[in-house]
Amino acid sequence: MPKILLTNVSIAFIYREATYRSESISQTHLAETLQVLEEQADWVRVRQADKYEGWVSRAALVERPDHWNTHELFYPATQVTWIYQSPDRNSTTVRDVTLLSGLPVLGRQAGWVQIQLPDGKLGWLEDHPRHLVKTLDVEQLIQTAFSFLGIQYCWGGRSPKGFDCSGFAQTCFAVNGLELPRDAYLQADEGVLVEGDFNSWQIGDLIFFSERPGKITHVAIALGKGDFIHASGYVRLNSLNPQHQDLYHEKYARIFTRTMRILQQ
Repeated sequence: MPKILLTNVSIAFIYREATYRSESISQTHLAETLQVLEEQADWVRVRQADKYEGWVSRAALVERPDHWNTHELFYPATQVTWIYQSPDRNSTTVRDVTLLSGLPVLGRQAGWVQIQLPDGKLGWLEDHPRHLVKTLDVEQLIQTAFSFLGIQYCWGGRSPKGFDCSGFAQTCFAVNGLELPRDAYLQADEGVLVEGDFNSWQIGDLIFFSERPGKITHVAIALGKGDFIHASGYVRLNSLNPQHQDLYHEKYARIFTRTMRILQQ
């Protein structure tokens, strides 16, 4: 049976090679389950649930505690929030956590929830859970995307602490109950090809771009009438519609490649 580890920090970078000097290619969230593929001194090569593989510093990981999966999991509704030592905002902070992390619930008290961290330590979060959804709703998807407006671009980022383009798309859909592959070129094989120009696109379609022949290099989420939201410098709005002068960007019109429909509306 493969060895399983949990991420023990809010966000840990995943690197291409077993060194901090290597390229960061993704992120893993607090309490995320990781399958161990290889161990090398202070580094562990892991596989995430989306099949992505890379190296994580051993200092950011712990072995999964016994009975970890026997409790209700608490998913914070806030993009980034603090875990406290006591059910009091003035108490010592234990760790911070992002909205995609699920932590076991041990109890509740007057607007607070007690959780267990992967290393066995206990802490308290304000009891504002993110409601998990099983059927993706396009309006909720776009609300999620807009809630990230202004968050900085980060190569390899897939969290509210920083997004790359495909990490942004993956996170928006994951929060709304649909798992996408990690990279844009893999996401471009999902769903059904949409023929025609932006007038035929629906809100929630994925728009793909290519700055290199034969290679998808960027992805955005369609908002209708040629407008889209994406991570480029920071999460922002742009458009392929020349009539939307404040948002229109000739570069994206030039490198547009195709549009895929993930949601059958």
